[in-house]
Amino acid sequence: MSAMARGHEFTEDAYAVLGVARGADDDEIRRAARLKQREAHPDLGGSSEAFVRVRLAVEVLTDPELRAEHDVWLERRTRGGARRLRMQRRGAQAGPGGRGAARRESTGPAGARRPPGTFVPRAETPPPDRIPKPRTDVRRMAWYRTAWSDAPLQWPPAVAALPPLRARELAVLLAHALVLVAGTLLLTLPGSIAEWRLPDPFGGDALSLWPAIAVFALLGAGWMLCRVLVRARVFARVAYVVTLAVSIGMSAFALVIALFSLAVSPELFTDAVFLRSIVQVAVFGAYAATAFALWHTFAPRTRAVLRDRLLVSLAAESAPPLDDRSRVWGRPGQTAMGGEDTPISVNPMRAKLAQQVVGEALGQLQRMPGVRIVHGLRAAGLGTVAHAVIAGRSIALIDAQLWAPGTYGVGANGMVTRDGEDVASAAAEFPHVVERFHRLFGETARVKGWITVLPESEGDLNVDTSRTWQRVRLATLNDTLREVGDWLAPEGERVDRLLLRDLLRHRA
Repeated sequence: MSAMARGHEFTEDAYAVLGVARGADDDEIRRAARLKQREAHPDLGGSSEAFVRVRLAVEVLTDPELRAEHDVWLERRTRGGARRLRMQRRGAQAGPGGRGAARRESTGPAGARRPPGTFVPRAETPPPDRIPKPRTDVRRMAWYRTAWSDAPLQWPPAVAALPPLRARELAVLLAHALVLVAGTLLLTLPGSIAEWRLPDPFGGDALSLWPAIAVFALLGAGWMLCRVLVRARVFARVAYVVTLAVSIGMSAFALVIALFSLAVSPELFTDAVFLRSIVQVAVFGAYAATAFALWHTFAPRTRAVLRDRLLVSLAAESAPPLDDRSRVWGRPGQTAMGGEDTPISVNPMRAKLAQQVVGEALGQLQRMPGVRIVHGLRAAGLGTVAHAVIAGRSIALIDAQLWAPGTYGVGANGMVTRDGEDVASAAAEFPHVVERFHRLFGETARVKGWITVLPESEGDLNVDTSRTWQRVRLATLNDTLREVGDWLAPEGERVDRLLLRDLLRHRA
């Protein structure tokens, strides 16, 4: 589908929201997004509305078609900037920070270092029937014993809900509605002090203008309702401008009549004419004032609703649908059978056996309705991940390792240790992989990793957690299920469909 055919409705300059130039490349956009999302995150002192603004800006600017469509919209809005935009983009692509620049390597978590570059021979693969099956009992874990709902709360929803009216919005709405109703009655009821009439040029009874006032009132009520519901925005704007112009014009006309009757020809105009004109000035003036206040008071609410609707539209186009019952994607072991990111020291059969055991156990986390499991992530420049478990905006990345009995931990140099001695293991690379995924998702999601240690033969296998990496923990299978479940539990009833979509794009 071409960008021009998609026809999305944008609400603001996405570049301004992130504070980047129009020629910014993807790396610059993601760096700015991380900072802005951290500032806007509700858990860090921001607001949900500000967070959605940043989230939508990232969504638009990281999609080539959406970005092109947004740029066309922006150029039509600003007028005359097309040449400047082309020059900026040409300079950005040609410069050292352009799209062709190589992706910077992550330095990894603090204290972690890559394993030595020495060749490590592949260990022999034990027969599957000789691998001990770790015992797991999730029934006693807190997350398992929690009473979960039957269905998760999915965001974005099928339809963007209207936010509740705030106190100020409600006060302005009621004031304008009261002025509209009272003013219509005063201007149309026979015998009213402000009945709008025109003298008959042929000397007959004055002509009542109630049909025109009725049309005016219907237009006023129509645009007011559309403004509250954020519907028929073109009609609402046209009706608002028309009624505002008419009310200002009629107020000025009535004021002229009042002044004329008072100062120019008091013998021609009675006191009743002067009083009626003054009341008409007040009625139309009050309508104009409250209409202007209502329109501008509801402007932030309108922009917020339009942003939500755009997110709903984008989710409907690219994210898993609301009625998708899939909760698991892929099969355990998909990253074990080689690939350019797989270290040469990894025995594929050992990796596959470990991933199958861990992947089967992770299925128990589906007790939480919002949990979704992706087996196998392989992203260029990021590395491979055996399993990913997501709930809400939390992503648990899980590696599986088959090791000999012993006590494993993390040394002061960031290396894996066995019984206090450094061991060369591909697992030491996993913290760097987790850090890269953390940088990829920025503040959109919480990212944490676990290296699950499985025994390859009979014997005691223990994990020392006195020292760990910044975002990754060593754990036994039972501890992995407990820690991952407890960490995901606060969002165990939520599904962020856009985040899930982004994660699925990296499936192996």
